[in-house]
Amino acid sequence: MKAHPLTIGKYSVERELGRGASGTVYLGYDRFRGSQVAIKQTHASLLAEPSQAARYRRLLHNEATLVARLSHPHIVALLDADEAADPPYLVFEYVDGQTLSSFTTPDHLLPVAEVLDIAFKCCHALDYAHRQGLVHRDIKPANLMLRRDGELKLADFGTALSLRGEDTQIAGLVGSPSYMSPEQIKEQALTSSSDMFSLAVVVYELLTGRNPFAADSTYSTIYRIHTEIPAALSLIRPELPIRLDEVVARALAKHPNDRYSSWTDFAQSLLAINRSLARLPTQTSEGERFARLRGLAFFADFSEVALWETLRLGKWFDLPRGKVMMREGQPGDSFCLIIDGEVAVSRNARVLSTIRRGSSIGEMTYLQSNHRLRTATVVASTDVVAFKIRNEALRQASIELQGEFDKVFIKLLVNRLIATNQQLADWDLVLE
Repeated sequence: MKAHPLTIGKYSVERELGRGASGTVYLGYDRFRGSQVAIKQTHASLLAEPSQAARYRRLLHNEATLVARLSHPHIVALLDADEAADPPYLVFEYVDGQTLSSFTTPDHLLPVAEVLDIAFKCCHALDYAHRQGLVHRDIKPANLMLRRDGELKLADFGTALSLRGEDTQIAGLVGSPSYMSPEQIKEQALTSSSDMFSLAVVVYELLTGRNPFAADSTYSTIYRIHTEIPAALSLIRPELPIRLDEVVARALAKHPNDRYSSWTDFAQSLLAINRSLARLPTQTSEGERFARLRGLAFFADFSEVALWETLRLGKWFDLPRGKVMMREGQPGDSFCLIIDGEVAVSRNARVLSTIRRGSSIGEMTYLQSNHRLRTATVVASTDVVAFKIRNEALRQASIELQGEFDKVFIKLLVNRLIATNQQLADWDLVLE
């Protein structure tokens, strides 16, 4: 690995913090202020060709000019800049923490209340930036910093759009495709509503561990942003308040006029939901439930990421002894996993089998989407703890998770077929 410079301008360099396509960020020390700083330096290799060098110096100048006018507790502050240096650099306040990219997988999500608090703060920071005439254009988890003390900092205004005519603009399609608004992709006129759409994508990802539009290619991602309505949050994670579906869906509206008319309205809607979260399960109970799923043979081959996604996909419930779980001939849109207890399976009032801890029941309505009627009645033989997953929720889950369930279900069906054949063979022996 290439050694970092010992100094940049008047700042000593302690170590590298991160590296991107256009520059490297170092942890530096400001001897005058007696504090750590973050130094963003353009890659020297990008300055070798004059026209390219001019472009990157213009990018750095644009960021310095725009960020210099911002002073907000939730926006990373610009402290210094040297556009003439070789290579040029910017100096920002150092944020001791990590980006929200660290919290976008199902196995490593932040508490729901914290996500909504982050979104609330983002709304206020972006409202402030808009009042200064700026549209960020690149809201994504990597540009949102979470300090160790829990405070949020919005970073990287390098591609920001100024709505003031006198400012130099970075033209063309800029930003990260998975977080772009429909109007941004079309390169139409932008307002702060475009940032609102991007923030809603981030909130969706932080709550579910999946980006609602991400696909195998940039073209497919853009197509999904234009045409697809994301699955409701409560479908992917049933314990989330239904009200949150409406709030995030509105911010994700395809047309800007259908989104919230102001950042204040969006922020207040998030705050109202946050105040109602006392009923949600705690992180401790999530950990306990994860451990219970991990202990079941059904999930033996599931990765931790897949298991966390499963945990947030379904809903736990208790079923007292003698209670009907499923009834023959009735429509079914879900399947269940028996966490504790036993259930009796019958058809035409004849008991066929007993299903115990760690087995699934009702999965045929998922496997045969065109046949939604239950083929048997299921009654709790003991007090039962079960885990219910809606068929549509699993179909909306990641391809990896669907594959894990398919493998288990195929194995399950093969074992049941073998057991049925053995029963028939035993009956033949009796008849003989």
